[in-house]
Amino acid sequence: MLHSKEITVKEASYVNKSTGKGPELCEISYHLVDTTLTLGFDDNIPLGEGTLCIKFDGILNGDMAGFYKSAYTDADGNKQIMASTQFEALDARRAFPCWDEPAIKATFAVTLVVPSNLTAVSNMPEISTCHLSDGKKRVIFDTSPKMSTYLLAWAIGQFDYVQGKTKNGVTIRVFSPPGRAQHGMFALDTGKRALDFYDDFFQVPYPLPKLDMICCTEFAMGAMENWGLVTYREVDLMIDEEKASSKQRQRVAIVVTHELAHQWFGNLVTMQWWNDLWLNEGFACYMEHFSTDALFPDYRIWEQYTTGAMAAALRLDSLKSSHPIQVPIVRAEEVEQVFDAISYCKGSTVVRMVAAILGPEKFRQGLQQYMQKYQYGNTVTHDLWSSWAEVSGIDIPAIMNTWTEQMGHPSLRVLSEEWTASSLTIELEQNWFLADGSSSDSDADKIWTIPLTFATSKCVSEAAVLMTQKRQTFCIPLAGEGDWVKLNAGQQALVRVAHTPAMIDRLLEPIRSKTLSPIDRASLLLDAYALAKAGSAPVEGIVRLLRAFEHEDNFTVWSAIQGVLLGLHAMMEQVGGDAYLSYCSFGTRIVKNALSVLGWEHLPTDDHSDKLLRTTVISLLDVFGANDEEIIAEARLRFNKHWEDPSALHSDFKATVYKIVLRAGGKEEYERVLKSFYDTDDNSEKKYAMYSLGSTSDLKLKQRTLDWAVKSGDVKLQDFFYPIGPVGSSLAGAELAWSYFKENVEFIKEKLAKASPSLMDAVIVNCIGGFSTLEQAEEVESYFKAHPFPKSERRIGQAVESIRNSGSMLLKVKASDLVKASFWE
Repeated sequence: MLHSKEITVKEASYVNKSTGKGPELCEISYHLVDTTLTLGFDDNIPLGEGTLCIKFDGILNGDMAGFYKSAYTDADGNKQIMASTQFEALDARRAFPCWDEPAIKATFAVTLVVPSNLTAVSNMPEISTCHLSDGKKRVIFDTSPKMSTYLLAWAIGQFDYVQGKTKNGVTIRVFSPPGRAQHGMFALDTGKRALDFYDDFFQVPYPLPKLDMICCTEFAMGAMENWGLVTYREVDLMIDEEKASSKQRQRVAIVVTHELAHQWFGNLVTMQWWNDLWLNEGFACYMEHFSTDALFPDYRIWEQYTTGAMAAALRLDSLKSSHPIQVPIVRAEEVEQVFDAISYCKGSTVVRMVAAILGPEKFRQGLQQYMQKYQYGNTVTHDLWSSWAEVSGIDIPAIMNTWTEQMGHPSLRVLSEEWTASSLTIELEQNWFLADGSSSDSDADKIWTIPLTFATSKCVSEAAVLMTQKRQTFCIPLAGEGDWVKLNAGQQALVRVAHTPAMIDRLLEPIRSKTLSPIDRASLLLDAYALAKAGSAPVEGIVRLLRAFEHEDNFTVWSAIQGVLLGLHAMMEQVGGDAYLSYCSFGTRIVKNALSVLGWEHLPTDDHSDKLLRTTVISLLDVFGANDEEIIAEARLRFNKHWEDPSALHSDFKATVYKIVLRAGGKEEYERVLKSFYDTDDNSEKKYAMYSLGSTSDLKLKQRTLDWAVKSGDVKLQDFFYPIGPVGSSLAGAELAWSYFKENVEFIKEKLAKASPSLMDAVIVNCIGGFSTLEQAEEVESYFKAHPFPKSERRIGQAVESIRNSGSMLLKVKASDLVKASFWE
């Protein structure tokens, strides 16, 4: 029995190596549900080596899974087709019959017969090419190391490329559509430096002679770490240096370093089964930040981690519909639903906590031992814990199992605090944090081992102190009578912290003076918002805290401010009336005050973070400047001018300006933005239109946007959900997007019938993303109970729970002073 899907076997034979003989094939049968193929022979196959030969037909599909085709434009502007593979998690079986499980590793010798004018690449270098008489050529590739089927890959098409070599002599190439090779230079440079960095850090050299990175013009994921042939979505690999935004540049750096980390974590050492997927993804997510920090220190990526990966982990892990990092996977198909923020982002926070406990040297030694011991093999989570335990003498399994084997994360509540001039004695209690503020007696005894650090005006803890009990007392030295304390300094632990009013009072001045670190300023605000949303603190308190950030100038902190402002906006829009108008004025004042300092233009003295700060502040004008005549006039000026003079509108601000103009304008502006989609073959440029068209205030144009995205065929399958989200950016638009989904659900299901389940997840989430009431949660839940989507069940449950939590917060807001217009003055 082998795995096989959408394959027709024509004949098969087995020959024993020692005898040169084998039994006769007598049966071929398929099990469509299990996607398996059974070959029946007239006698038992003897033990020992042999050759199983299978001749079969398959499909070059258009589903972005298995062996599939993509459209692209050549250097002369003609439409062409490329073919490539995407096998993770369960789609190698769509290309050839195989044992398609991560623990069943093999070596692979690939031969491709392709048209002579096309380029063929695979995991290993080409070793020979033979031109055939029918206008084709046979390309034979070297045999791969032992690896899992999901890492096998090949691609065929017309490609240009740029190349370089690492310090250790590994050839790296970046393949692109014809005529765009120069757009691969940034990824090439990042890839070379990252591979050198990982070689040195792991002390296990990259074992293949080459590494190719290739742009797939249609791709369901962001990228895929196939060993030696990493495949990428266009926007995650290609950079036009003259037009790329700061976010695009950072995105490419992050994705490249993530995928190259997989060449060790995932490829060289692979999880035994899908329940340990986090060993691949969580570690790659950690290393993308670790290596990017080393390669691009001006990105301040660990600051961004607070409002990025860590915030995503905290959000999803606070839901009752979350799951443990080590999630039981009974049927392999279930793994498609756990490629999420738990496996990636929470997984990375677990690795980061280990680093905080061990210190950098023991952390690195343990990883090097792990790589040496298990290379070319498969592991489970305990194997990684044991490697760190052996080099450090610390019982890492006992500490970290509390984070990987149980769902959720804790919040810390202060039971008592005693301040003196020289110290703070504080008793903390940990409890399972749920976003809806609920608790369960059956889970009252859940305990995590928490690595805690503390910050005061004079210092931050040199080493983490472990909180191992439900309630525990700590004594923190102070520098004087008015000193302050920030718990979980540097956000080393995945916890929410409820600082007391007395602690918050002391922290207001270091927030304003910025003596509190950016990470701690951002996390303090995000924790306060999450706790208020859960009902653990008054919602008025989050606004009081928000006012302390009046002169904030750090990008990461502004990312936190952005999240809170938009979260409150969703609530106040439902409240409506004068209170909503006053809130919008409040938000506009905050954003325009920052804009008055930053301006609309990047400066020669700006570093990467300065540019991201300006981008973030301007992005909020879409909501908090939509009715401001000054902002609208500026946006229109830049919008009208940039069609002739691109320098008038930097790529960092393009989507925001489009949205402002579309909301304030009508069909003329809509047609101009839509035209820009068709005027370019650069998908990163097309995205500005996709991200903004749905923001129009005209419901007929919103409807047109939905039809265009879903039914026109002009928007690629990989992208068609992008325009849906902005449609729901208003109350009426949110209802329209949901109605459209229900009315067109059969069409959408057919469109995505054989595609990655992640695409259906994205469509559903975008169609209900504008909802925030209990009634809407009930409606969505009832619909999907009556019309189940089994492959999206987990994601739907999480989305419904998030809407319900927003609805619960809305009730708290309606019962608070936030509904008074005077509150926002």
